[in-house]
Amino acid sequence: MQAVGCGGETQSLLNADQPDLLSSLRILDIDWLWHRYLQECCGDPAGLLERCASGELELDVLVVEGAVSTGSQAGLVDRSLERPLGEWIERLAAVAGYAVAVGTCASFGGVLASGRNPSGVTGLQFDGARPGGLLGAAYRSQHGLPVINVPGCPAHPDWMVGTLFALISDGLALRDLDRYHRPRVFYSKLAHHGCPRNEYYEFGSSAEEFSQQGCLFENLGCKGTQCESDCNERLWMGRTGSCPRGGFPCLSCTSPHFPDGFAPFFETQKIGDIPTSLPLDVPKAWYVGINGLSKLACPERLRRNAVSFKRVGPGAGGQSSEEGDERAPDDLL
Repeated sequence: MQAVGCGGETQSLLNADQPDLLSSLRILDIDWLWHRYLQECCGDPAGLLERCASGELELDVLVVEGAVSTGSQAGLVDRSLERPLGEWIERLAAVAGYAVAVGTCASFGGVLASGRNPSGVTGLQFDGARPGGLLGAAYRSQHGLPVINVPGCPAHPDWMVGTLFALISDGLALRDLDRYHRPRVFYSKLAHHGCPRNEYYEFGSSAEEFSQQGCLFENLGCKGTQCESDCNERLWMGRTGSCPRGGFPCLSCTSPHFPDGFAPFFETQKIGDIPTSLPLDVPKAWYVGINGLSKLACPERLRRNAVSFKRVGPGAGGQSSEEGDERAPDDLL
């Protein structure tokens, strides 16, 4: 079901490559009943949905992309459906074997629920980090699971296809979901893990401007140390890229607090020299204590490259700095 959103999950799903989307559907033996933008049904989408809601047509998995408006403007998003979208989702979720929210908007409200949110936009079973949403905290599907959230802005195609595979093979249980009902297999790590800038991070060697080589956490707003996902290990765009690999700070888009909880995006809020948003994988006191020592131990190579727009020193494109030529090899560490 296409609720209120940008369609980013659909675009991301079309980029599935191991295997591609059509091969995935064949392998999983999925009969895709309807998608507003990718296929046409019998010409009567309301009739199709009514058959599902009444139990005439079995609905194994209900997948919703986009947030749902519950306020005074809920209305009809798609006139061909003949009734408000939220009402359809409630009826279909009641009979579905599983309900899946793909993308941060469907999971938690996301970008559309930011600010004053006059339309009452919410996720399927969470309103931000609070249980509730359209279906309520007590909702359980026919197989006894809450809404399975696959957040991301957008979600990685592997996360969506992998979740469908787990459901169809009965390989997903309540114990496999985290506190926000996300599959642990995809959301138990941090985007920080696998980041190519981690050597700079470990020594507190930070970029001061975009396009420099250093860590983006200390000055430029990167939230990779708080983003629960495997982005930097799974990679995007033909398995080659991620936000930090492209020089862009992680915005922690898989979090129920995105986006308002992580603004401003491109600068790091601090108290003194200490960021107010500290890494999730180390005790806060430990980070504060060790950060200063790490900077003192920072190799000169990292210190110089962190604020450079291209690698400098020996081994950088065959060019050596004047200082590098005069130093012993051990000093280059």
